[in-house]
Amino acid sequence: MSKFNVAEYLQYFKNAASLHPSIKGFYTMDINEVLGDLRGGMQYPALILNSVNGFLNENMSQENTQGLVKAGFMVIDHADQVDDFAREMQILGNTFEYSMQILSKLKKDANCGTFIRKFDVNSIKFEMLGPVFDNDYGFMFTFDLRFFVADLSFKPSEWLKEPKEIMAGFQG
Repeated sequence: MSKFNVAEYLQYFKNAASLHPSIKGFYTMDINEVLGDLRGGMQYPALILNSVNGFLNENMSQENTQGLVKAGFMVIDHADQVDDFAREMQILGNTFEYSMQILSKLKKDANCGTFIRKFDVNSIKFEMLGPVFDNDYGFMFTFDLRFFVADLSFKPSEWLKEPKEIMAGFQG
């Protein structure tokens, strides 16, 4: 089992977005990036990678630790007119289909020895979105990824012998 690597995770989904024939934009869920691109011309349909969170789980023998990463993404598209129900339904159908295609790639790649080896299909949850941002509609999917985490045993060599005299921040 591999370790979670943020750069590989971002690159994986950026690559998936670039390989998908219908996805035109890739963004991370940094609200400043999304809002900045809304003002500057966000490309639709867009894959937006959610922020990750997770937890660690140590086995009973405390020999190794696993990390469970809660990950996810959104696929959204833009409706030019507010209350254009036909366009909203078209967007929701398309973005759901694109999302399922991305999930199928993730499942295939997890079985092919990529860094995402433990994609838990049974953990997939989804939610319909809209209107969000600038009259955008689509779907958000979340799922679990399991990773090995290096042992958490304390190593004195990684620590200073004496505290630093000056630290930035709270001085109480």
